[in-house]
Amino acid sequence: MKSRLLATITTFIIISAAFVSCNDDTLTELFNFSNDDQYAQLYEVKVTLEYPIGIETDKSGIEITATASQGGTFTATTNSNGVATFNLEIGIYSFSASTEDSSFAYNALLESQQVTDIMSFNMPLNAAALSGGLVFKEIYFTGSSTYEGGTYFADQFHEIYNNSDDTIYLDGLCIGVMEQSATQENIWDDESVTDSYDRLPMNFYTWYIPGSGTDYPLAPRTSIVIAQDGINHQTDPSGNPNSPVNLGDADWETYCGDINNGKDADAAGVPNLSLLYTNTTTLYDFLHPVFGAGVIIFRLPEGTDYTTWATDDPKNLATKPESTYTKLYLQVPVEYVIDAVEIVRMDESKRNKRLPTELDAGKIWCTDSYIGKSVRRKVKQIINGKAVYQDTNNSTNDFVYNSEGNNSYNMQPTPFINPSEVDE
Repeated sequence: MKSRLLATITTFIIISAAFVSCNDDTLTELFNFSNDDQYAQLYEVKVTLEYPIGIETDKSGIEITATASQGGTFTATTNSNGVATFNLEIGIYSFSASTEDSSFAYNALLESQQVTDIMSFNMPLNAAALSGGLVFKEIYFTGSSTYEGGTYFADQFHEIYNNSDDTIYLDGLCIGVMEQSATQENIWDDESVTDSYDRLPMNFYTWYIPGSGTDYPLAPRTSIVIAQDGINHQTDPSGNPNSPVNLGDADWETYCGDINNGKDADAAGVPNLSLLYTNTTTLYDFLHPVFGAGVIIFRLPEGTDYTTWATDDPKNLATKPESTYTKLYLQVPVEYVIDAVEIVRMDESKRNKRLPTELDAGKIWCTDSYIGKSVRRKVKQIINGKAVYQDTNNSTNDFVYNSEGNNSYNMQPTPFINPSEVDE
């Protein structure tokens, strides 16, 4: 027994020594298998993420996954140039990546790529704006002066932009201006007279885009212009040659003639918005006050009857707090609001907010009224030639501050035109 045990131990030591001392070729001969059976050949594969034109962001640390059609998944992380390096067997792979920064979500998928040797692939990323949706691109509210020294405000417009990557249907989109001058503290937000500020009081006319739900698509990164009067204000006999805008190609206009006995002109060729509610029959036009107003776009819940919504619920109409007047103001729930902009007067003592901070934490202004100037949102990035506008719910930061040194947001009106460069 002892001699057999000793022989077994000796044999084990000899074999172990052979494993330690021999190279791969010796092992192959000893155990009669080929290199192909022992180790599958691996090839270096580089995958480069391609960001959309205009995107400048940190490209490192992004995980890319390679999924083999024959089974198995592998991951690699990008370097500062957006390149991830794999070591893969021959086969067919699909590569995928997903990441985001403060503004965009990025996704990429590259399917059925055949690996046969040392190779490289480019993988385009698609960017989806995290702050996507409808935003006010530009608001021209100041009006213009005439050559004779008069005043003119029929050339006002609001431009609404699809800041997302998806088509948005505009059917049912509403627009209106808030009650309350910025020169006074907002009584609607006074806890002594109102329990909460969860509804916004609208003044004058509040409008909506008609349609059955899919009649008016707005393509990604395009806009519509809503004119007070859809005419060429520079050449029309009813216009103002000193006006800065031609709104003859506006997408919609706010025609009030059905309410004020035809005293508002109906522009030919420009469709009319539908009236959601009004508390005046004497105002001839949809007026955005020339010193600015809180202005919103919003939607009512799906399935709502827009023709009766204002009177369906007593909460939808209210008189002004502590007022003896019986005029009723439309009350729009805050949660219905899509975008809101707080426009006030330049004088710091007359910059009282009307919009809740969750809708707009800032405020903007022009130097005066009837100066032919507008306010325009900042272009944050240009992606594939299309503007992406900044939207942080703070108009002080989101709109272009005037560079002429007059402490305002005065801009030359540019309806229908989107910049091709990023704003500083």
